[in-house]
Amino acid sequence: MGGRAALRAAEAAQVRGVAALAPWVPPGEPVAQLRGRRVLVLHGSRDRVTDPAESARYVSRARTAGARADLLVVAGGDHAMLRHHTHWHRTATTAVTDLLTRLDPDDAPGPSPAAGR
Repeated sequence: MGGRAALRAAEAAQVRGVAALAPWVPPGEPVAQLRGRRVLVLHGSRDRVTDPAESARYVSRARTAGARADLLVVAGGDHAMLRHHTHWHRTATTAVTDLLTRLDPDDAPGPSPAAGR
C-alpha cells in the first residue's frame, strides 16, 4: 500500500512529486491532490497483485487533473520487483533524485485543491 499512500500524501504542501511502485489504484481513487505535482508510476507488466492497466488509467486521470504524470511499465516485471530488480532500483532512484534536486520554479507545489476543506 506504499504507492497508494504516497499518492494520497501528495496533498501535503511540502510534496513536490511522487514515485509510486506498483500501486493499488482502484477506479475512483482520487487524483485532485496531484495537481501541479510530478508523478512517476512504475508497474511491472506481469504484476498479478495490482493491475498495471489500472495504473495506466490512474496516470491518465492524474494528467487530466493537472499532474505531470508518467507511467513506466517494466516489461516482464512482477509485483515483488525481483525480476529486473536492478532496473527497478535504478529507475526509482533516478526518479526520486530528480524530484529532490530539480529546482525549477515551475516545479514548486501549489496549494492542494483539498487544502480548504
